[in-house]
Amino acid sequence: MQIRHLVAASVSALLSAAALAQPFQIVTTIAPPFSIPKPQWRDVLRFSLPGSGGAFSSLTNIPNGSVNDPVGVAFRTPTDLFIGNRHGNGVEPGSISRFQLTNNGTTATLANTYTQPGLVGVHEICFNPVTKELFAAAVFDGIWRWKVDTLGIVDPNGSFARGRPWRGVCVEASGTYLYSTAFSSTVFRFRINADGSMTELASQNLVGASNLHFFALGPKKGEIYVADIAAGKVFRLRSNADGSLTQLQAITSTNAIDCAFSPDGQEMFVAKHITGGIDRFNYNAGTDTWVYSSTVATDSLGGFATYVPAICPADLTGEGFVDDSDFQVFAQAYNILDCADGAMPQGCPADLNLDGFVDDSDFVIFVIAYNELICS
Repeated sequence: MQIRHLVAASVSALLSAAALAQPFQIVTTIAPPFSIPKPQWRDVLRFSLPGSGGAFSSLTNIPNGSVNDPVGVAFRTPTDLFIGNRHGNGVEPGSISRFQLTNNGTTATLANTYTQPGLVGVHEICFNPVTKELFAAAVFDGIWRWKVDTLGIVDPNGSFARGRPWRGVCVEASGTYLYSTAFSSTVFRFRINADGSMTELASQNLVGASNLHFFALGPKKGEIYVADIAAGKVFRLRSNADGSLTQLQAITSTNAIDCAFSPDGQEMFVAKHITGGIDRFNYNAGTDTWVYSSTVATDSLGGFATYVPAICPADLTGEGFVDDSDFQVFAQAYNILDCADGAMPQGCPADLNLDGFVDDSDFVIFVIAYNELICS
């Protein structure tokens, strides 16, 4: 038993140390405010960083034409990127573009574009982390939803809460509650029932808020962040078991529209809308607060996301190949039923198919990759 504890401790230490220097990438949309004519529709920006606190290096943008006035950003997997398109913020019907990322995330290839009658003014998009269902907040009418299968094939699944000017949408980690914003200080709350139907709950006002926009799931379990353009703040919230929200911190960031986090949870990036720019914040564990560090200049931004490129997911120890040392890590994580419960560092990297569990489906992926000697 003592040996098992030593192995588990060594594995956890190894994975935690590797995560501290883990390279990652950023994707963010250029989204000028208000309705804009088609000649002003812009690109999707992409950057790489060597780790928390590292310098930004530009990757190839996703150009206008592959996207259409992009705003929302959501990843289904590290290789499956979805972009929500405003199409002039009401000038044309909205759409969702899907891209496949390859070659260590440096190549983004348009796979499909989806739209529906009545879908106008797409803003934030998000996935249910449990079912992988895609949601989109439409500024002109309703929250829209699509079923997405394991191959990324998208099928319409209706809409709800029609007749309101939605901006942000987010499903918390358990997949039970959906939150949305509508150009106010209010967070609107919905329960996702077992049969997929939606029940609207009492809305909740945030103290100090005025024009809430986009959400992000925080690096700590149960935490959600929502950005407010007019108040110039990012509100750090805790999502409670009943779907209510508790305010934890208001982080100042002028024109904040969205935020995201480094893989190790030590750095927060805030996208600035009207003025442009990316504000960087470091996490202070002693005070459990975010502290401003610097700003990267950009054009006016919209949605924002960070992700770890999928080079060789089964290389769990990060040494460049898949062998017995990776199997040891996988075996330690096998049968973890909730990858957000803190049982493994970084939300359990052995969850190779990103379904929130480590089970036989992940083992099949691992076996295919076993003895892959070059993970690049």
